[in-house]
Amino acid sequence: MPHPSVLNSFAPVIGVMRHEKGDGAERVLAEFALGLRAAGKNIGGLVQRSRRDAEGRRAGVELIDIRTGSAFRISQELGAGSTACSLDTQGLAEASAVLRREIEAGVALLVVNQFGETESIGGGLVAETFEAISKGIPLLTSVATCHLAAWEAMTEGAGEKLAPTPEALQRWWEGVTG
Repeated sequence: MPHPSVLNSFAPVIGVMRHEKGDGAERVLAEFALGLRAAGKNIGGLVQRSRRDAEGRRAGVELIDIRTGSAFRISQELGAGSTACSLDTQGLAEASAVLRREIEAGVALLVVNQFGETESIGGGLVAETFEAISKGIPLLTSVATCHLAAWEAMTEGAGEKLAPTPEALQRWWEGVTG
């Protein structure tokens, strides 16, 4: 978990797209980030892509490197009826290298697909998220309302809360870039 002094030393630039699970925010964030990249903006990071089966159920999750398009599978197939966590920690570790590369490169915006359940307990991509914040790199992420209290506790309420719409993300970005 980050040390609170990281956030007290300056005013970090963070966009936090609040959403409800299953409301399409994953697609909104991905289209926005990939659109900025296609427009030549110096952004990097990860967006999430969920695969669906024939019945529309989530059948797998990948993180997509915004810069290269490489995909990292972060879910395991556990079989029908399984209630265990399907997070593939190996895939997540591989994807985290993307964030570290982009932080080192000093991107104008780092996109982190989400602050989710794993991050809410100090795991997942939380170390890379807070490294970017501590280096003053603008950050855009999504947080489901069920994890918002954990985000607020870890960040001391940092970040501008955004609606899960392309218009809200665009307004925030324009405010960041002036």
